[in-house]
Amino acid sequence: MQLIPLKTKQVQPGDDLMVVIDAALSEHQVELKTGDILVIASKIVAYSQGLLKSIDSKTDFRALIKTEADQVLDEGEMVLTMKNRILIPNAGIDNSNTPEGEVVLWPEKPFEAAQNLRAQLQKKYPLNSFGVLISDSHCQPLRMGTSGIAIGWAGFEGVQDERGAEDLFGRKMQYTRIAVADNLASATTLLMGETNARIPMVLVRGFDAQFTDQPFTEFDYFITPQDCLYKPLYGERLLEV
Repeated sequence: MQLIPLKTKQVQPGDDLMVVIDAALSEHQVELKTGDILVIASKIVAYSQGLLKSIDSKTDFRALIKTEADQVLDEGEMVLTMKNRILIPNAGIDNSNTPEGEVVLWPEKPFEAAQNLRAQLQKKYPLNSFGVLISDSHCQPLRMGTSGIAIGWAGFEGVQDERGAEDLFGRKMQYTRIAVADNLASATTLLMGETNARIPMVLVRGFDAQFTDQPFTEFDYFITPQDCLYKPLYGERLLEV
């Protein structure tokens, strides 16, 4: 598997993502191929959607978080929220790599955004099996540091079901599903960085994904709180989601 970083100019609010992608591919002399998966940082998707908001204070910031969140679970230094069926601090709102006094929201309808971008790329380039993944950084409970998480994707199965497959000793797997999209997001996050690298896109090449034209939504991969391994941590707060 190859990971090909694509450095870009500084993306501005309202920029056309197709123009940004074409420019990056041309500058790096890279051609999209069948079997590729293009991973794109959620921030530039949100920039292209014009989702920057001005804030004047921490009070304004917290009010915006509560407006954007689907559910607020707890308020501390950060606000723990549910957004698009994902547990995420601050409803995914970020103030890094944004102009002074502004924050950027999570992309609107990230699965739909990935599907639309994939369709545009397939219209321009002769691509059959091809995927698009929108990624962000994420914190794991009780683990220091951030890793990548997929918030939307299209063109491939984001979760590989291993239930029923046999292990080395012939025992059938009962619960195992591989988080393909999240693992690809984590791998590419290592190249994207978190500060001033200006690498908001990474091309994944040579990965044996299960490509499909079936559209997906967050509901296809969401585990209800009742079925979640960490249910005891949530108490009754998420049981109505």
